[in-house]
Parts: sequence; structure tokens; C-alpha cells
Amino acid sequence: MQFHNKRILYISFFLILSFHTRAQDYDGDPETFIIQEIIISGNNKTKQDIILRELLFKTGDNLEPYEIEEFISSSKENLLNTSLFNFVTITYEKNENNSLIINIDLQERWYIWPYPVLEYTEGNLSTFLRNQEWSRTDYGLFVLINNFRGRKEILKLKTIFGYNNRFVLFYSIPFIDKNNKTGIGFDIDYLRNPETAYQINKDELLYIKFQDEFARKTLKLSTFLTYRPYLYSTHMLTLRLSNVSINDTVVSLNPDYLYNSKNDISFLTFMYNFDYDKRDSKYYPLNGIKLKISVVKEGFGLFSEEGTFYFKAFIEDNYKIRNRLYFNTGIESMLSFDKITSYYFSEAIGFNNYIRGMEYYATLGKNYYISKSNLKYEIIPKRMFDLNFISSHKFSKVHYALYFNIFFDTGYVNSDFIINNKLVNDFLYSGGIGIDLVTYYDKVLRIEYSLNKFGEPGFYIHLGAPIINN
Repeated sequence: MQFHNKRILYISFFLILSFHTRAQDYDGDPETFIIQEIIISGNNKTKQDIILRELLFKTGDNLEPYEIEEFISSSKENLLNTSLFNFVTITYEKNENNSLIINIDLQERWYIWPYPVLEYTEGNLSTFLRNQEWSRTDYGLFVLINNFRGRKEILKLKTIFGYNNRFVLFYSIPFIDKNNKTGIGFDIDYLRNPETAYQINKDELLYIKFQDEFARKTLKLSTFLTYRPYLYSTHMLTLRLSNVSINDTVVSLNPDYLYNSKNDISFLTFMYNFDYDKRDSKYYPLNGIKLKISVVKEGFGLFSEEGTFYFKAFIEDNYKIRNRLYFNTGIESMLSFDKITSYYFSEAIGFNNYIRGMEYYATLGKNYYISKSNLKYEIIPKRMFDLNFISSHKFSKVHYALYFNIFFDTGYVNSDFIINNKLVNDFLYSGGIGIDLVTYYDKVLRIEYSLNKFGEPGFYIHLGAPIINN
């Protein structure tokens, strides 16, 4: 079976786009209102221009009556999606001369997070609960500073010891120009693993572990440039230098882990990303659409020519059917334009993204697609309560919502790595039900029961939204 299932992908993309037709008609009063003043309060740290950048209106704009509520609602969503604020309230006052005064009241989040790290190295929480490999626990220190200098900058410093050794330094500046459109950043990531997966057999990863030495070492040095010409569109260019070295024993177990029995490789990666995101929430969307396109060339120019050249696309649509009933669906596809003979460059379904009900499986492949669809019923609409024993308003006010979720996933991996692997070159699917708890600081807890195409039932616990990880 060849990758002619791409037809399924094209049809699905068309259906999602066709669903996203939302017309707005207005037959009311034709008079317009001019925005006289925008008053912002509660931004003790955040600079005012960062807030104004997320609004669909500015002082001096003329708005039709139907646009007022629409623009205010969308602007509120944009401000919440910055992850700078826990709560946003926008109200307006109409004056006799058809002028508007817009009031924006913000409750900022806590931005500095120095905390100890205690985390597991399994691919997901369900895998950890099944294996309970406590020896694979990492510990260390993670310092995260959001909204650094009040300009939406992000600074991360992570040092990990324990099972793995890791050092991460990340810094991004979203705006460096006066028009608040161009940003820059860099990322340093060094990782040493005493254990690494070296091959897939029967659709599960095979591992090798060393006691006194490391199985794999990876260094990635990245710099990136972002350009956000409009509120919902972002272009990103990334240049990365990578070095991957593996133990000689890993090479003997899988000569194609890198290329041609090599145990060390350095290569440059050039990546272009286009991101269009117009969802009401980036962390648990109920309405809106997202489109992401990536073009990646690994291995060119200096250092090694070995690597891959691939195209990846992702589209997601979310909408309200009626009352408390919602539907969302997402499709991701990757097409590689050269022959892949390396394990390291062939990760497909089961690594960053998985089919629910197949969390314990992994695949290698040249091309793949994966889709996830969810029908959600809002059991408990968003509610808020106060924790009176906490003095800081950044933590004392809590919101939560609860959803019942029916889901159906499909996927396909086109692969030459077919030895004892039944998941490749075959149509994959699964379905199930679940409960999603959504609460403050973008936290989502999912409890799911699923049944995959092989008739295998499973009970899983996950953190994060149920749609594809993008």
C-alpha cells in the first residue's frame, strides 16, 4: 500500500476549510462610533505597547455597532493567549457624540518561576505509570522568566542531573523594531543520555543502557528571526547547528542509527515556519482555526550534507455546534523529498505525536499523516472561585472547566522500516471517550479510555490539550 492515502489528507483538509465559513451580517443602525480613549489598568509590569499590539482597534478608529462587541471579544482572547494575564476584562462607555472610551482591566500572572525539577523521561505520563521506571527520573533546577523586562520576552535556564544530564539556555525577544513586528532569539540545548532507543521492533522502541558512560550526546545551537506582520500570522526563520554522537555499541546494534556506521555527525539545519493562529485559546481551543507550515532542510553547506529535506503541514479547526457542544479536528502531514536510511532522521508517529490508544507504540517512516477529532460536551462551564488563604491575587483566583470528550484518531506511515513492524504501511485508527479538566495557568488534565484497531483497550492519563501537539 503506497502513500496514495494522501488523497484522504487532501479531502480532510478541504472539509476542515469548508467548515470554517463564518459569515457576519448586520442590519441594524448604520451609525459608527469613534474610539476616543483606551484606558489600561492592572499592567504593573507589562509595557503598554505590548498590550496595544494585541488589540483589533486603536484610538481614532471608527467602529460599526456590530463590530464593537466582536472586536472586544477577539482582543480579550488575544491578550489571554499571550500567557501574560490570568484574567482580562474589557468594557466600554458610549458618549453622546458617538465616541467610545474603552477600559481594559488586567490581572497579571506570576512571571518568575525558579523551581526544582523532578520529571520522568518516558514519552508520556501513561507510559511512566505502566512501566514505573523510577530510575529514569531526572532532577535539577529550572528558571523560567516570562515577560522579562515587561516586554513579553522569555528567558529559560534549565540544568538537569539524575538519569539524564541536560543544560538549556533560551532567550527570545518578540519585538526589536518600533513597529513591534520583528523579533529574534537563540537556544542552546546540550543533552547526554545514559540510555537511548536504537531501533524499533514489533512497533516498540528497543533501548540500550550504560552504567559508566553515555549512550548518546546531542548539542543544538539555534538562532531564529520572527516576523509578525499581522495579529494572527507569524513567519519564523531558524538556523541550527547540531552535533550528535553515539556510543560505539549503539553503532554495532544499528549501523544505520546515523549514516554509514558513523558514531558522530554535525550538520546545519535551515527551517522556515509559517503560523496562522486565530483560536480563542492556544491551550484548550473551542473556536477558531490554526494553520502551520514548515519547510526544513537538515544537512547542507558546511559540515555534513547528510540529513533530510521535508515539508510538514498542520491544520486545526474548532467550532461550537450548539449550546455546550463543540467539535475540533486537526491533521498533520509530513512529506520527505529524499530517501531516508537513518534511524535518527526517521521519527514518525509515536514520538512527538501519537494516536490515542497507541501511546506505547512508535514508528519510523519517510512520510506520514495523523488526524485527531474530538466531540466535546461542556459538563461544567468556566467557573471561578477564590482561595482566600492565599494573599497574592496572582494565585488566589482560580478558574476551571470540565468537558466530556468522544474522540476518533487515524494515521498512516509510509516506511521502509518494516521488519516486525505492523503499524507502518497500513491505515491506523482508534477511538474512545475521556474527561478533560481545564484550569488556570494553562493546565489541562485528560483521563481517557480508548480502543485501537487491534482491539486493544487502554486507560490513559495525559497532560495538555487532546489535539495534535503543535
